[in-house]
Amino acid sequence: MSIKVSALRVGRSKDVPLAAAVYGLAGDETVDIHMFMFVIEAEGTRVVVDTGTLSPDYVRQHHPYDFVRAGGESPETVLRECGVEPDDVDFVVNTHLHWDHCSNNALFRNARVLVNRRELEYAVHPLPVHERAYEKLPGLQAPWMSAWDRIEAISGEQRLCPGVTVVPLPGHTPGSQGVLVEADGGRYLLAGDAIGVYENWNPDDWRKSVAPTIHTNLFECYDTFEYVAALDCEVIPSHDHRILDSALFRHSVAL
Repeated sequence: MSIKVSALRVGRSKDVPLAAAVYGLAGDETVDIHMFMFVIEAEGTRVVVDTGTLSPDYVRQHHPYDFVRAGGESPETVLRECGVEPDDVDFVVNTHLHWDHCSNNALFRNARVLVNRRELEYAVHPLPVHERAYEKLPGLQAPWMSAWDRIEAISGEQRLCPGVTVVPLPGHTPGSQGVLVEADGGRYLLAGDAIGVYENWNPDDWRKSVAPTIHTNLFECYDTFEYVAALDCEVIPSHDHRILDSALFRHSVAL
């Protein structure tokens, strides 16, 4: 089966405490949190998983992060460097509706935008502590809403094409989801923020994995870890630059 997956970097938040990604972690270690869009090309079907952020100025205005983007890391640039025109994308999968995963949905004018039903419901009316993450702020319309007319609410597992399946991964948010890719070289899970960095995941024993610091249900986080372990796949975290060492991206364009 011919499947190509590319990891396209579209900026990073500098010097974020690792404790912001790994629940209960002590210490003052900091990391850069990298923003990726993933492009899956499978037998004539093109899928984009997560669509990144708006401009660094926009991010710094609305979020407490030192966000930077190199000159060649705009979503349009990295897509075209990868040989993909936004209008030719068939599906956009938002792993969840936090600001850094869905802000460029409108770029893909012909795509069906797939969001978990629970996620959609929560994003419209989150708890106050999560309002900034969903950009439910006074005078601001969350950018993902600009593609409202093309959003499809889904539940559970959904096969998009041979070798590409959306799977539910709740816990980080009520409707977090990922994409399972079954290629000739193995099985891989684009995990979204259910597993945001490698420190969240223990491939030898899911019980020793550590939930993301931001979560809506800790029990669901660990149910998701058990579910992921049963998938028998390599996990690809959403924000960790070390994913580029994975065999999954041996043909990728990574800027």
